[in-house]
Amino acid sequence: MKELKREISYLTSTTNLSLLRRSESRCLATFSFDKVNEEVKLFAPLFHKMVSTITKESCIGTAVTSCIALKSANTHMSAFQHVIGQVLDHGGATDETIDTLAKMSISVSATRKGQQNLLERQKKHISNLLENELSTQNTCKSDIIGDNIDILRSPSQMSVEKKRQSWHWFLLVGLEKRIFATGLDNTKPIANICQVENGIFIPNMEDSSFLEQNFIYHIMQVLVKHVDTLRKYTPFIPQFISHEHIDASCRKSDYAIIDLLNKSENKSEEMIEILEYVHDKCIGKSDEETQAHLKMRVFGGDVLTNERAYSAQLALHNGTSELDRLQCVIHRPEGLHRIMNHLLFIYQQFYKVTSAGEPGTLSHLRNTVGRVDVRGPDEVIQKYRSHYAFVEDCLDAFIVGAYMHLSGTQNLQTESPLQQTMFNFLSDEQKYTFIHKLAKDILDKYVKTDIHNIRRKTDALDTQSSQLKDMYCSEKMKYVCPICNKLYKTKGGMKRHLNKEHGFSFELGDENSTTEKDHIATYRASFMTCALLLRDTNDAYKMGDGNRITVNAKFQMLLARVGKHTKYQLWLFRYLAYIKCLLTPQMAYEYMWNCSANLQGGLGRNIPNDNLVEILVQTVKKKVYCQGANASYASVRKAALTTQIQEEIKENLQSQCDKKKSGSKRPKANKTSDILEMVSELNAAQMFDSIPGREFRSFSGFEDLFTRVNVSELHSWITENRERLSYEVLN
Repeated sequence: MKELKREISYLTSTTNLSLLRRSESRCLATFSFDKVNEEVKLFAPLFHKMVSTITKESCIGTAVTSCIALKSANTHMSAFQHVIGQVLDHGGATDETIDTLAKMSISVSATRKGQQNLLERQKKHISNLLENELSTQNTCKSDIIGDNIDILRSPSQMSVEKKRQSWHWFLLVGLEKRIFATGLDNTKPIANICQVENGIFIPNMEDSSFLEQNFIYHIMQVLVKHVDTLRKYTPFIPQFISHEHIDASCRKSDYAIIDLLNKSENKSEEMIEILEYVHDKCIGKSDEETQAHLKMRVFGGDVLTNERAYSAQLALHNGTSELDRLQCVIHRPEGLHRIMNHLLFIYQQFYKVTSAGEPGTLSHLRNTVGRVDVRGPDEVIQKYRSHYAFVEDCLDAFIVGAYMHLSGTQNLQTESPLQQTMFNFLSDEQKYTFIHKLAKDILDKYVKTDIHNIRRKTDALDTQSSQLKDMYCSEKMKYVCPICNKLYKTKGGMKRHLNKEHGFSFELGDENSTTEKDHIATYRASFMTCALLLRDTNDAYKMGDGNRITVNAKFQMLLARVGKHTKYQLWLFRYLAYIKCLLTPQMAYEYMWNCSANLQGGLGRNIPNDNLVEILVQTVKKKVYCQGANASYASVRKAALTTQIQEEIKENLQSQCDKKKSGSKRPKANKTSDILEMVSELNAAQMFDSIPGREFRSFSGFEDLFTRVNVSELHSWITENRERLSYEVLN
């Protein structure tokens, strides 16, 4: 016993700088059971032998038992208890619970000093993330994302002094950029937006062909998943749509909560203060003395955040310097809300409760498979996942039904006439060619819509606009007719003169078909097009494919116009304008390719940047609920800034205990029976036949979505917004 007391006395002595005395955040994040055992075994071999015998030689058991015993012997030997305290606090344990465990030497009570240590570590993390230069290159290494946190607190009993509290705070997050373009020019914008043609914002033949190839890939994936006789082709289809930065997109992202501001984006004055904070803390100066040029940093968020920040800049547009004008942030609409808006558009166009009795409509299919959590456009945002999953399942059902109609099969188990003989003797390329052609035939016959007409008309309008521009004489400040030399003050007057006197036509001819249309087939093709675009956009964000995200934005902008989603149309246009004109080549490339974050690391595990912010917003809200009546802005801000360090401590503990992190992936439900049931309904409704003159009563005269675009009005709208951007966005 004397020997045991001597060992413990020596181990807990201040002369021995024990690991268990170190409660700094750096030490807590790297706490190691192995090192604790090594130290105890070195300085107290008898004590270690006794504890290890009791715990049956368990490494973790020996370390934990030793830590608790030594904490009882000396209160300063509390590193392990600090680790447990931070894990409990991070998990939502109340102060009372933590204090109770502290009485048993299992934890320690929360202290101001402990929180301050965590805050200091977080500040270092933020400082490293917001470094303004990457090695010797003049580029920011991170982007800023933000969103509002809105919380309503209601007291159990209201009174004049005790009413509801409505809290509105703004969360700022720094996100590391994983893809850089340091070899590109970073001195001047790509183009003058006043001089480019409107056609660069409209999908061209190359964009359409690119999108069709992606559609074919998704159709192939559905076929080999649901058609039994085609599953053998699975190894010959690429697992993913590759791109040039696939390795960088697999790397885990570094991010940090920069601050929780007691400001709301819904108030113009406070939005200006938020941007001032961003400029003060996050924008680096390239010339501190003259402030001649400040670094530009992307400020991402949902469309509401973008709109508020953009309006705040316009309010200070007359400032004397970039800093005064708050002009050093570049706005970017992020992906989650883009996908949500596109999903909402699909439900607005294809889902009506009144169509529940019409076989083949989405509402009828919803009732067929009993998706009671799908309620239509009004609840798409509130119940996003269930509505997204239903559209995905409907798309799979339409593709499988199209395959059955094309091949003439009655069920998915029987051999199709469309099959390759001597399959085992064919090359991999021949097998891929077969399944690719099958998917292309489905696309061409059942899905493909004509979007090229929009591009053709836009090019014609660009040509007309260019010709009229050449007629303007800057000396006379009038338009001069090239035929009779008459002068006109306005463009409209010049156009009327050319039309009346010289027979020029400025009208765009529409190809009106005299044949009777099958509006149900149009409904089917339009839905499949929109659903495939939704799937491809979501997949592009998962893969971190900036090029696909940008190409799809052109199509989404047109659909947003059809659906009268004015703000999304405007911000998709501005997104394209930044990439095509307003930014330098280097900034545009990095702006386009850093639209996603990877929290786990690995292939296809990226999420849109605003999805990351939403996750962190929910984390902060949990902190508020855990603090209960004691919650305040100051306490929640501290909790928000320390949550990442606490997560780091918890993950370190989990890795040593071989505990897998939960909640990183949702289990997938088997939807095969649902899809087969929907396929039967679609076939019974003859959705894949071509029968002129038929239509759904609830979708009377349904027209292809892209043909609804008024190209003349679209051209005028783009021209107007190009002119606006030329003076609203200062380069």
